[in-house]
Amino acid sequence: MLEKLFGSKTRVKLLSLFFDNPDSCFYVRGISRDLKENINSIRREIINLEEMELISAVPLETLDIPELELAKETQEKRKYYQVNKDHILYNELLNLIMRSRILADRAILEKLKAEKGVKLLILTGLFVGNPRARTDILIMGNVDKNKIKRLMSSMEREFEHPLRYSIMSQREFDYRNSMTDKFLFEIMESKKIVVLDKRK
Repeated sequence: MLEKLFGSKTRVKLLSLFFDNPDSCFYVRGISRDLKENINSIRREIINLEEMELISAVPLETLDIPELELAKETQEKRKYYQVNKDHILYNELLNLIMRSRILADRAILEKLKAEKGVKLLILTGLFVGNPRARTDILIMGNVDKNKIKRLMSSMEREFEHPLRYSIMSQREFDYRNSMTDKFLFEIMESKKIVVLDKRK
């Protein structure tokens, strides 16, 4: 979907990388290696994104780099970039990226919803623009974990990003909930998308 809007698969990958990690800085060769994309394509799209002011160069001296490594980075003239969180369209683009992922994975989400035993299905973490969350998907119910694992693998391939998921039985969920478990509390009280809730 986003490829059609932005006209470039590489640009979509770059946007996802920067928006998924808003507090991190990246350099061209490292991005090329991580995304498994041609370095010239990465350079070209970096220039495009910088011209649109969606990303900006970060001075080396502001980065937390050991002195010896900093000297090497300076010698190699390595340039680091970070998403521009002050851009007027930052929040809109972040939401667009997150929602497009949900649309792309709609078929798999439907399979998850239909999976026997699933009583609660919540999207959090990367799906709501919170990469610091400790999980991206919470599944509650007495489910076949092998089937869930296969569905998650399919979802990761479509998503082109590792996904963290957590499975709890009804008993574990109820116990953690009664104890105000920190992990569960963070999920239930933070921004989330409830795909399915059959607890009532």
